[in-house]
Amino acid sequence: MPDTDSPTIAYYTVVEEERTGWTGGLLLLNGGGRPLEFQCTLPVRPTRAHEILFGLTLRDHLIGEVIGPLLVRKCRTPIALLCCDQPEALKIETRTKCPVALVEEAALSDEGPMDDESLLGSTRVDLAGSTLRVAVEQAEQVQQLAANLIDLPDATEPFDRIREAIKEAQSQIARAQSSRLPPAAAA
Repeated sequence: MPDTDSPTIAYYTVVEEERTGWTGGLLLLNGGGRPLEFQCTLPVRPTRAHEILFGLTLRDHLIGEVIGPLLVRKCRTPIALLCCDQPEALKIETRTKCPVALVEEAALSDEGPMDDESLLGSTRVDLAGSTLRVAVEQAEQVQQLAANLIDLPDATEPFDRIREAIKEAQSQIARAQSSRLPPAAAA
């Protein structure tokens, strides 16, 4: 029987592939790391006009303002803490009721060294052997949540699960599309 007092923790990341576009995934876990819900988007392909108009802010826009908020809204289970591995995702905080944290170790491995300027006004909180960067205003709340997530085995591994699930979903879509092609087009 699931522990209803255990807080939920959501993980959010976006995978960018040149061929398919930008695909976001959100994995919601219980306090022990078991999946409760998974959401992912269809690939988002910005037009050339979007690329021109948004310029260097396109990545921020897609990750923090388009894909992330959509996935959080689609989630049917309340989220106690939202963890991300891309600093751009911290913008979701203005569109959700739960605290948003950047998992430093995951962000370091995916994005290279973090820019401390983008993390001004944040502090560190430990969770399952990793360091979360959270807004100073939310530090106490996140520390309390982290204290209740003592059974969470790993704070970075769920991002790998999301990327693998996105890859699998994309391959299923590709297989379905190729099975609908006429025989001459498939060859």
